[in-house]
Formats: sequence, structure tokens, C-alpha cells
Amino acid sequence: MAQVILENIYKSYTPSITQTKSKAETQNLVTPESVLRRINLTVNDGEFMVLVGASGCGKSTLLRLIAGLETLTAGNISIGEKLVNNLPPKERDIAMVFQSYALYPHMRVYDNIAFGLRRSQSLDTLALASKPDGLPPQLENFLVEISRRFPRGFRYISPREKIIAKKVLQVAEMLQIEGLLNRFPKQLSGGQKQRVALGRAIARDAQVFLMDEPLSNLDAKLRAETRTQIVKLQRQLGTTTIYVTHDQTEAMTMGDRIAVMNQGQIQQVDTPLAIYNHPANIFVAQFIGSPPMNLIPVQVKLPLSIGNNQFRITLAEEWEAVLSEYSNRSLVMGLRPEHLTLGLPATKNFCGIVETVEALGNDTYVSVKIQGLEPPNLIMQVRVAPDKSVKVGEEVWLSSTIDKIHLFDRDTGLALRVEGRG
Repeated sequence: MAQVILENIYKSYTPSITQTKSKAETQNLVTPESVLRRINLTVNDGEFMVLVGASGCGKSTLLRLIAGLETLTAGNISIGEKLVNNLPPKERDIAMVFQSYALYPHMRVYDNIAFGLRRSQSLDTLALASKPDGLPPQLENFLVEISRRFPRGFRYISPREKIIAKKVLQVAEMLQIEGLLNRFPKQLSGGQKQRVALGRAIARDAQVFLMDEPLSNLDAKLRAETRTQIVKLQRQLGTTTIYVTHDQTEAMTMGDRIAVMNQGQIQQVDTPLAIYNHPANIFVAQFIGSPPMNLIPVQVKLPLSIGNNQFRITLAEEWEAVLSEYSNRSLVMGLRPEHLTLGLPATKNFCGIVETVEALGNDTYVSVKIQGLEPPNLIMQVRVAPDKSVKVGEEVWLSSTIDKIHLFDRDTGLALRVEGRG
């Protein structure tokens, strides 16, 4: 296993030149386009790190840089104690699981899993020292069955192939696909193909696993099952894993830590709950959480008051030092849907009309159009209990949980922190 260190990573592409009408157009086309900027990240030995972000933010490009499938523009990548900037993928001791599975269609499941092992030079020494006998009967029979694919004079099972067969069977049993070893990829379901792709990576005993959205092609139920299986396997193997996804549910439930990316930069790195409870900026606050955090512009009135043209909230004394720098200035207040409640107008902050009601069984999400609040037509999302009766068009009042309020600088988007609260 190994630590992965990314130091000041940059990646730029130069667009291809097409037909142009002027030198100015040509100059614009050949200007490098920056995809990744100032990426600094350390993935600890044995850690499950998740890179999460919207499509096009650069997370898959970063994974391909680590794998050696893309060339760095600037920066350093270290795996273990080795600088791998100029090493080809085969010498980086990594195993990658692709979004498209990337199985060899002409090979059976057994051969797909064994492919990387057969290319490994480290097995030669083991093969020379091993004894030809001692295989379980079911494995011996399986190897005999494989040998029948070849002409009679070539049906020889080498010590090296016996070692490979043991490893393949071990991985297949771990993934519960031992009954599929004789099938071709076209005979497998999406979930089975994904487990074969995982098996091929696991069989290599690499220092680092790289996974590029491996569950995106699966249905919701199978995605949840496979997600749990990947986490269990990673904990069992203890291999350093970097996992790319755009799905925040996967990020929150799988990662030891999460790196949230946006427009080629890392916005925040922390544990899932720390990011959820203490987002570093407005982007992270809205990206992590479903439904996303509600954002409302407010004015500061010292010492502890914030509000809009419809409401005013008095914060706890711990906010006084932070707000002292923002007298009569605008901030952005953030409230998560579960920190808003419906109730009577006497004690509530916001009045609005119910726009939509989404009943999911275990939760109900209510969209409320706030009246008389700037900006106009502001929609706030509220999570309510499933037994709460709410109708579209109904007037409702909302109140906020004061100790759960988030405040952000309107110009920079950065979160304001109260000392001792993260």
C-alpha cells in the first residue's frame, strides 16, 4: 500500500487549430486552456479518498494524470516514495476501474481477471519455487477445462498458470462471481460486468486503486448494493483508493475523506460530515446536500442582528466578533432544508406559498415561494416529516433553527467561521 501525494498540479490543453479568418482568431485558438490549477492533495496510506464534483470539473482528468494516461503540465505526483511523473502506467503499480468496464469481449471472465496477472513478471519467481500439485479439486478441474480450448499437444498447465488460477478463484469468491468464470462479457449483466472489472483490479495487488465513476451505468438498487460491496472490499484489502464520482450520495457514504472540486480546483478536503456541517464556501454548501442549501441575502445590523426586508434574526453572542467586520454590509445566509420548520405565523420568519410537494415515503420535500423577500420569487426547500399534511397553493410560515445558520461573504463566497465551531 502507498501514500499518494499531488503537489501543485496543473493541466492545460491546447485546442486544435481549425480554419480561421484572421491571425487574432488563430492566436485565440492556440492559447492553452487550463483544466486543473493548483491541485495539492495527500491521500494517506490505506485511505478511501473520493473526488466529487460536477461534470467537467476535472476530477477524471486528475485521476488519469495519477494513472499516467495523461501528461502533466506542471507539478509532481508521488506514489509511495517514488516520483512517477515520467513513468508509464505499467510501472506505477496502480490498478484502474473504468466507467465503461473496459472488459475484453473475446475473453472469458477468468481470462479478463487473469490478464494483468499474466503480464506480471513478479509471478515468475513464485512459479519456479512452487510445487505443481496441491490445488483444490474444483480448481484443478477448471484448469483442465480451460486447457481443452487448445490443441491436444498444447494442453499443459504450468506452475505459473496454477498460481494465477488460485488468485483468480480467490478474487472471484470474494466478489461472488466464481460461477461466472467461464462466461463471456456479453453474457453478463451490468452489475456482473462491474464486479469482473473490480476483480481484474483487485487481482493485481496494486499499491493504489483508481476508480472512475464505476457505478454510473448501474440502476439505483444495484448501485447501492455495489457501493456497499466496494467499501467492504476496500476495508478488507486496506488498499489506498481514489474514487471519482459526481454523485454526492456515493461521496458521503463511501469516502474516509472527500475532495470537492469545481472548475479545475479543489474547494475543500475533509470528512463527509465535516464538509456537510461546515462547508468552506457557497459552492460546497450547495453541492453537498440534497435538496441543496437555501441561500438568502441578508443585511448585518450590529451587534448580532441579520435580516432582509421581511424578517430579522438575532444570532448567538459568539457571532459578535465575526459580524463586527460586516456592519451594514450584505452577507448570504444559508439554511439546510432540514433546519427549517413549518408552523404558526406568530413565531415564524418567512411567509410563502407552497409550490410543489414531493412525498418520498420516508421524507417529504416542500418547495415554498417566499413572499415579499428580496430577491423576488425566491424558492426555499423544506424537509418535513412524511405524516405532515401540506397542499400545493397553501400559505405556510417557516422558521429557522438559529444555531444551524451558515453565513457567507457575498463577494468571495467564503464561509464565516465562529471560533470553536469548525
